Amino acid sequence: MSAAVVEFLVTGDEVMRGLIADTNTQITATRLYPLGLALRRTTVVGDRGEDIRRALLEISVRADYCIVSGGLGPTADDLTAACAAQAAGVPLRTYEPWLEHLRRRWAKIRPNETMPANNLRQAEVPGSAEVLGNPDGSAPAFALRIDRCQFFFLPGVPREYHRIVEEMVLPRLVAATGNAILRSRILHCYGVTESKLDELVSAVREAHPEVRFGFRTKFPENHLSLSALAADAATAEASLSRVERKCREALGPFVYGADGVTFAQALGEELARRGETICCAESCTGGLLTQLLTEVGGSSRWTAGAFVTYSNDLKHSALGVPREMLQQHGAVSEAVVRAMAEGARERSGATWSAAITGIAGPDGGTADKPVGTVWLGLCGPPGTTARLAKYRGDRGQVRLQAAYGALQLLREALGPTRVP
Repeated sequence: MSAAVVEFLVTGDEVMRGLIADTNTQITATRLYPLGLALRRTTVVGDRGEDIRRALLEISVRADYCIVSGGLGPTADDLTAACAAQAAGVPLRTYEPWLEHLRRRWAKIRPNETMPANNLRQAEVPGSAEVLGNPDGSAPAFALRIDRCQFFFLPGVPREYHRIVEEMVLPRLVAATGNAILRSRILHCYGVTESKLDELVSAVREAHPEVRFGFRTKFPENHLSLSALAADAATAEASLSRVERKCREALGPFVYGADGVTFAQALGEELARRGETICCAESCTGGLLTQLLTEVGGSSRWTAGAFVTYSNDLKHSALGVPREMLQQHGAVSEAVVRAMAEGARERSGATWSAAITGIAGPDGGTADKPVGTVWLGLCGPPGTTARLAKYRGDRGQVRLQAAYGALQLLREALGPTRVP
């Protein structure tokens, strides 16, 4: 039996004009792909009734399922519900339970204001629609069949949209595959290209068709997604666990974590487990390494602080880098990055100190030190180490790779760690 065909329809002049990005479809597609559904097409139309109606009719004869986002608000340019009714050949009806919901919600949020009459439009849905609701907003999601296609109409607000997808749409699509349970895992890898990642797990993939593999680059990382569908939880979890174990064995130290854990967080948690801390001394990255280390809650358990020493004067006054060293070797040098790391550790009292100095570009490079030249340093209990890196890419890419390079130095110094 061929896979069910799924399409997306996005409505809104803001999306058409590029004022906002359609992240809803992108994120939803990553959730639907593991189900084995055929994700065929995304259509974007503006707030013009005829365009929306025509798009619905065209999709209705070629797709099995369609997720529609946007146009369910109370204003004059919110036309999706009316267009859906026209495409289905049914009148609009007022869904009384939702009308009461709107009144209660308004009274709770704005008790001293009268609800505008146009808000009542959000209780109007196509006559044959199944109202799904909306736990976080005033626009109700609804399901409606038009021709061969089952449509799901959702509000475009991302926070509302994604919860409805997870709680109301995804379970129906899982059931449509003939299974009842989906279990998934995303392995986060660093230091391996996407093509090499695919090659390393190819034997596992071929031996286990019951688990779907997916690959995604999130620069400078590469991620492997594993998804198991089954009729019951025990079977899905057993399949996923078996394949995950074999993939981890094949990938070895390239895997640093899973399911949303960041590279910096994984190392930070290891530092916290050991009762250790880190301080950063940054030049060309301008605090980016420290940002990565502190972007999750609880990061004070491992982050002592940071020095952002962009100028040579501050490298000298804040970190104690000798002026003679800066003049003789230049700021981007092994001697200076070692001195930065040692100065930061001495002044902060942290267990470890990571240092970065380099040329991020687009200007500032020379024949001896081209753009992308970065020295990385790490000072800790075993002593001080330094590494020269030559990165490619634009300024942002060079800076991000440098921050990751410093984290990798720490990872190597810590030795084998517990992988989340």
